[in-house]
Amino acid sequence: MPTDSSTGRIRRAASSVVLTSRGGGFLCAAIVTFIAAPILSLPALLYVTGLMLALVIFSAVFVFVGHSRVRIERSFTPQVVPPGEMTHATLRITNLSVLPCLEARWSDDLPHGISGDAGGILPALGGSHSRDSRASFSYALQGLRRGLHPIGPLRVNVLDPFGLVFRRHSFGEPGLLTVLPRRVDLRPIAPRGTSEDGATRPAPQHVGLGEDDVIARSYLPGDAMKRLHWKATAHRGELMVRQEEQQLTPRAAVFLDCEPVGQGTARDRQGDWEYSSSFEWSIVAAASITTHLVRAGYVVIFQSNGTSIDHFIAGGEDTLEDAMVDLAVVAPEVRDNDRRVVPERAAFVVLGRPSVERAQHWASHLATSRTVLALVAANTSPEALGVLDDARWRIVTYRPGDDIGSLWTEFDGARAHAPG
Repeated sequence: MPTDSSTGRIRRAASSVVLTSRGGGFLCAAIVTFIAAPILSLPALLYVTGLMLALVIFSAVFVFVGHSRVRIERSFTPQVVPPGEMTHATLRITNLSVLPCLEARWSDDLPHGISGDAGGILPALGGSHSRDSRASFSYALQGLRRGLHPIGPLRVNVLDPFGLVFRRHSFGEPGLLTVLPRRVDLRPIAPRGTSEDGATRPAPQHVGLGEDDVIARSYLPGDAMKRLHWKATAHRGELMVRQEEQQLTPRAAVFLDCEPVGQGTARDRQGDWEYSSSFEWSIVAAASITTHLVRAGYVVIFQSNGTSIDHFIAGGEDTLEDAMVDLAVVAPEVRDNDRRVVPERAAFVVLGRPSVERAQHWASHLATSRTVLALVAANTSPEALGVLDDARWRIVTYRPGDDIGSLWTEFDGARAHAPG
């Protein structure tokens, strides 16, 4: 006796067989001839009825049996793409059945966020023992939205030789295509930290990222006059001294807060996270800052508040692409999963709209960082901003539609400001 699962498979297979308009016409004609035969006293019409029904039944059996054993191999070149760039999907189809496969129309299921002309004509395939039992074809895809996107399965509509019936087949498992988050090119800046007495001073370890800041810093009381850097002084319009030689590669930390309430998202009825423009903006900002620091020669610790992102980007360790792949699929993380972040002397923090409690959490975790530059949502409460201000963070507020490159320049020493 068939099990529930086998019965369900049979039902699904039977429901996949569909009459074409021609097949529907044949059935209608069969009914008409069946009714007309006794009325017109023409028994020969019953033979016509039988012939038409036999053709429809034969066609249904043909498409039901055909293409029943097909192997699909799908690959992407490349498999990881930046948004807006093209990749090519290649499908290799092998007929494993002894029966040949007729020419059919195919299409690949594309999710939201992926565009491409994923459809065409599948050539006829010979039986499994013939040389022409295999076929391959490619088509172009464009990733529009970050994420890990399932491409497929392959849909094939198999038509019988008479064009009366076709069957909707679904072959193979979806292939996964990774689209990286968007990144914005950031210009070199010379951010300043804040000393304990409230006076500004250069951020540590060449946080400026500008060419002059790598070899010079602002003059501080007690610096020897022989260390004055005259070229930088003339360029900056203020006294600059040569920076001490650093034996270690400069380091910085980048933190992304994925806490859902602060990022303005919650789970829907299906259990998926609702779209948040603030969260997507934060991801682009974190990706841009991390890329900027790595390209400037920094060792970068890149973490989220939870467990999704934890990278030490340096020679021989994680790569920048490793971090971007994690960012491509990062989702909001509840505060129960908060980890103890690894503070560095220079830290860059991208927050949503933190509560006072959340602001206190970040301020305490980064209390040992000498310089903290933060991007915070513009609708954050004054009380929460006050907590970060008391921790002597440099804060620039943003709205999801703002240009990241423009906001980044507000961290420049001459323009950076704390909320008051």
